[in-house]
Amino acid sequence: MQQLKQMLLIFVILMIQGECIAQDSQALLEGKWFGRLNAGAVKLRTGLHIIKEGDQYRVDFYSLDQTPDPIPMENVKYVDNILTFEKLALRLSYSGTLIEDGRKLKGFAVQGLPRQLILERVDEFPALARPQTPRPPFPYASTDVQYKNEKSGLQIAGTLTMSQQGKRLPAAILITGSGRQDRDETILGHKPFWVIADYLSRNGVAVLRVDDRGVGASEAGDGHETSRDFATDVEAGVRFLRNHPRINSRKIWLIGHSEGGYIAAMVAARDRKIEGVVSLAGTAVSGKDVLIEQNRLIRAAQGVGKGTLDWFMPLYAELTDIAIEQDDLEKARSESKEALGRHLSSAPLELRLAGPVLAQEVDAIAQQLQSKWMKFFLAHDPAEDWGRTRCHVLAIFGSKDLQVPASQNAPVMEELLATRANGCFAIIEYESLNHLLQHANTGSVSEYGQIEETIAEDVLEQVLQFVLDENR
Repeated sequence: MQQLKQMLLIFVILMIQGECIAQDSQALLEGKWFGRLNAGAVKLRTGLHIIKEGDQYRVDFYSLDQTPDPIPMENVKYVDNILTFEKLALRLSYSGTLIEDGRKLKGFAVQGLPRQLILERVDEFPALARPQTPRPPFPYASTDVQYKNEKSGLQIAGTLTMSQQGKRLPAAILITGSGRQDRDETILGHKPFWVIADYLSRNGVAVLRVDDRGVGASEAGDGHETSRDFATDVEAGVRFLRNHPRINSRKIWLIGHSEGGYIAAMVAARDRKIEGVVSLAGTAVSGKDVLIEQNRLIRAAQGVGKGTLDWFMPLYAELTDIAIEQDDLEKARSESKEALGRHLSSAPLELRLAGPVLAQEVDAIAQQLQSKWMKFFLAHDPAEDWGRTRCHVLAIFGSKDLQVPASQNAPVMEELLATRANGCFAIIEYESLNHLLQHANTGSVSEYGQIEETIAEDVLEQVLQFVLDENR
């Protein structure tokens, strides 16, 4: 009997210890984890933030080199020290085991191909190094401003930076690229518009940078705006600058990045009093042509083989034609599905076997191409706008830009600007610069966040020189 009691006591102790071990193991899962996901040409900094919520866990996934925003995961499970989760919309999943006394998570992330991902516990994710982000004290005045776009009725908010002294200053308004951007055009910790504004304002140029509609302090529209609507926001900003007592109304410049470049052309084509335009990686050909070439280059950079691309790109071109011509979403999806079927009939065997996956991708593309903004972008050719401008134009491209390829756009831009009646122009293509005008190795989008440089110093110097040059 005594021996039985001792055995029971030992069993109870073991149960308690086992429970404590299990509880400790579960507790070790909570917190922040950091690792680097080998994605071929680059290693993407990856983070997990794991939070216990009752008996369940929540996992926020971070691709720190692609976006600062958390991506909530689905179907999170933690059983026997194995953590699994997925994000169906991204076709992303992970399975990892807690090892080394809870100091590491070792497993595989699957998004297409499985790739090993080992994460270590950290107190905080490593901060992004952004040495060009302006730091105080500033030798210029910085004022938050608001003004109304009379055409839309919306209030636009931004920041005006300008020298502490002087009158009749030249001024520039900065125009963001596609997607909703804040006044700094913040992307992956980079703040290129703040860097540009700081550089120009230190050198005598007043700069207005604003939040896009529905971002920051600017009022939101109906969500169905196109680039033409955004051009009216720029025109409202031009009026604001012209009415400012310390700004020279005849020295107003438009500086646009990507989509902002051709929006600047729209505004300058209508407003002959604009002094000049600086197009930073802006387009000179139709949106359809840009998107097709962009897709080819980006997919190739992601490792898609030439044979697959030679098959896929004609299909993609047909999908863009359907989007331009078809206004009914369901009909566009149906016609896109039919187009895939026709192309698959002559596809290599490995592509025919991937038919269900391709069908999902084609359907997603068809839906993406049906937004009002996208349909306008596809159909719009900025050639007429560029040809109608009469102001000075500086167009800057990067040879490693995969989003607005220099080889496609720079020659056309030169041809368009050379035939104008008035206005001087300069077209500069920088070796090794990407779409953000950073020095890059591959130009891949996944590289943007890994580069510490926000914008090449040569570009800043060239823009300032062109804006201030009285002897162009």
